[in-house]
Amino acid sequence: MKSSIVSYPNRGEWGDNKYRGNCTGHIIKDLLERFKPADGDFVEVFSGGGTGFSVARSMGYKNSLHLDLNGHFSDPFNSLTDELPQGSSLVFSHPPYHSMIKYSGNMWGEAHADDLSRCASYEEFLHKLNTVNAKIYNSLKNGGRHATLVGDMRKNGVYYSIQKDMAWYGDLESHVIKAQHNHMSENRQYNGNFIPIVHEHLLIFK
Repeated sequence: MKSSIVSYPNRGEWGDNKYRGNCTGHIIKDLLERFKPADGDFVEVFSGGGTGFSVARSMGYKNSLHLDLNGHFSDPFNSLTDELPQGSSLVFSHPPYHSMIKYSGNMWGEAHADDLSRCASYEEFLHKLNTVNAKIYNSLKNGGRHATLVGDMRKNGVYYSIQKDMAWYGDLESHVIKAQHNHMSENRQYNGNFIPIVHEHLLIFK
C-alpha cells in the first residue's frame, strides 16, 4: 500500500472466491505488513468467506480472531450483542453494503435478524453499523487502529455513500481509494449518463 489509491486486479488465492462480496486478500496483507500487529492483537469483524483468516494464517498469525454471524472460523459472533475482545492494535472490518448482497438465509444458514444485510431500511442499517463501529473503536488499545472497507451503492436510482453517511469514530489517519475488479457492472451496457461504481473506500481510524 504505497499510496492513497490501490488496485489489485488479482484477488489472490485466499478465502472462498465463491463467497459473494469477499474482498481481495492483498488489502488485508498490506495492512498487516504496514502496521505489524502482534499475534493475538489482530481482529477481523465480518470475516465472511475467510479471506482475512487465510491471509493471517499464511503470514504466521496463529491467534488472530475472525468473527462473523456465520460461525465459519469461530463460534457465531453477533457484532451487535456480543462483546469484542479488548486491547486490539488492529481491527479490520468489511461490513455488508446494506442490502446489496444478503448473507444469512442466502449465502449461509437461515435469515438472522441482526444480519446487517437484512435491515429493512438504510437508516436501520446505518444505526446498526454505527453501533458496531463504536464497539470496535472502544475495543482498541491506545494507539490502535480500525481499518474498515466500505463501498457506495445505488438502489432504485438513489446513490448511497455509506462512508459519508456513517458515523466516524476516532481520528481519520488515512483514506484509501480501492479500485474494484471483476464485478458485475463490468459486463453490463448502460444508457444515458449512468456512471458505474468501480471503487471502494478503505478508512483507517486511529
